[in-house]
Amino acid sequence: MAHPGRRRMLGRWALAAAMLCMAGTAFGLGSGSGGNGDKSGPLAAIEKKIEAGKYEEALADLEAHIEKNRTSADAFNWLGYANRELGRYKQAQKAYARALFLDPDHKGAHEYAGELRLQLGDLAGAEKHLAELDRICLLGCEEYDELKAEIAAWKKANGK
Repeated sequence: MAHPGRRRMLGRWALAAAMLCMAGTAFGLGSGSGGNGDKSGPLAAIEKKIEAGKYEEALADLEAHIEKNRTSADAFNWLGYANRELGRYKQAQKAYARALFLDPDHKGAHEYAGELRLQLGDLAGAEKHLAELDRICLLGCEEYDELKAEIAAWKKANGK
């Protein structure tokens, strides 16, 4: 009998292959539609500040951006990230919750919210976000892999 994890992965591959065969180019593969990793949109300059560790500057820009774009899950995700990096966990938690309210399948928000849960010592909460990423990322994704690695490191460091 096959290992349950292996059956699950094989099922995912089979489903993905069937979807690609049925849809052909209807999915617009390679269309560069942006989404959770678009570096050319209005948040690009803010992301650069965050990547450079300029969190306070990024927060000011994010708040201005959100005033005009109240439904931007990406902006709320970055707001959470910057606050988390500054140790403002309650603000980060609120921002991630808003991002996930706006886009329940936002991979980045699930990853970062899971990392926040670990920082707060909430392993079960982090694992819930990992389970959501497992559901969202049919063929796996970087966010799933990174949160899974963070959880494993947290467990090792905390004797779990």
